[in-house]
Amino acid sequence: MSMKRIASAAIMVMLSATTLALVVRAQEKEEPLDPKIAAFDKGKVSIDVSKYPPEIKASYKLMTTKCGKCHTVARGINCEYVLADEWERYIKRMMRRAGDFITADDGKKLYDFLVYDSKVRKKDLFDKKTKEAAK
Repeated sequence: MSMKRIASAAIMVMLSATTLALVVRAQEKEEPLDPKIAAFDKGKVSIDVSKYPPEIKASYKLMTTKCGKCHTVARGINCEYVLADEWERYIKRMMRRAGDFITADDGKKLYDFLVYDSKVRKKDLFDKKTKEAAK
């Protein structure tokens, strides 16, 4: 292996370790979880997306990878966010916290998945909140 390849590999390892250390440090700084959020974390941990459109299925996989890096996937699956503006605010907040780990393109795909899923899987809550917002 050439010195150039060894140096490149070493840099990649250092960057990966640095990113992981930042994520861990950010999690350590967080205050204890609100009991309501803790309850979301203990709920359902996956979704059957077999009947979702292909691009939404791909975004679900992205969600499990990106969101699951810093908190449980269950949090996003079980939370009470269903409206587009709720997801937009939440995703923007997570993008700020995650830095470069969640790109703008990732954020758009996550948003598309979460809004679609809310309209399908959380339809009753979606309809209720939509009616309340219209008042």
